[in-house]
Amino acid sequence: MTADENVLPPTISVPKPGRGGRLVLGLGGLLALTALEVLVVGLPVDRTARITALVGLAMAKALVVLVAFLGIGRESRLLRLALLAPLLLAPAFAVALMLDTAFRVTQR
Repeated sequence: MTADENVLPPTISVPKPGRGGRLVLGLGGLLALTALEVLVVGLPVDRTARITALVGLAMAKALVVLVAFLGIGRESRLLRLALLAPLLLAPAFAVALMLDTAFRVTQR
């Protein structure tokens, strides 16, 4: 047995067939969320409600990018939690601060 027999031939990586559909679906999701953002800007609602809706849509877009384009679903559970926790906590804190500020301004 020689050393050349144990060498594996080079492999060619072939993309998985389901990946293209996931990318198209992610792009469609981003386009739909962008259309919703444009609609929210034109709505006759209070400024704080508009900002809250836009922050929520921005976080949803970030989640679509993570899932569809970066493949976060294939990573370990700890890494997914580390990436998703700020995406869920930051908007919640931001919305709470915006609502608190709006409440304080209206109380004066």
